[in-house]
This record gives sequence, structure tokens and C-alpha cells, in this order.
Amino acid sequence: MSTGKEGICIIKKWNDFFAGLPMTIVGGIFLVFSLFLMLKKIHVPVDPAWVSVIICGIPLLYLALWRVVHNKGMRKISSALLISMAMIAAIAIGDIFAAGEVAFIMAIGAI
Repeated sequence: MSTGKEGICIIKKWNDFFAGLPMTIVGGIFLVFSLFLMLKKIHVPVDPAWVSVIICGIPLLYLALWRVVHNKGMRKISSALLISMAMIAAIAIGDIFAAGEVAFIMAIGAI
């Protein structure tokens, strides 16, 4: 039977994996591929920008949620929270490339 601390440890390991330079580069490559497809007007079933949203967005969401849970008062509101909201809003309106772009830019800034 696993404890809550083991689950948090696994989440932290996944976050650290996605937050590194190699995965950020992978996210950027998929974002460039998505831009190429968009400019050439080639339609694919799943936008490659989703990979960038997932790879670069997970550490961002993790940081935003961690700060909301653990910080007090106005310190709950951070750039990670605001960018996460922008990313979610872009996904909600169907602009996956913009969501991936926002997440990728923040990942570059974190590095």
C-alpha cells in the first residue's frame, strides 16, 4: 500500500524530468513542427503542439498549484499561475499552438 508521500515523490520526479533542458528542447521541436504544418496548411489529426503543452506545461502547472497550496496571501498569485491560466484559456478556445508557445517560453525562462 502506498502512502501519500510516495505519490508526491513520484509527482516531483516526473516534474523534474519534464522541467529539464532536454525535454524543453523536445517541446520546442514539436512546437516548430506544428508551426511548419500550420504554415504549409497541412492538417493532421492531432496537433504536435500538444506535446509542447504537455512537456512544458506540466512543470508550470505543478509550480502554480504548489504555490497556491503552500503560499500565504498574495504570494499565491504568481507568474506560474497567471501563465497557467493563459495556457488553459488558449486550450479552451482551441488555440493549441498558443498554449504550447506560452508553456515553452516559460520553460525557457525557467532554465
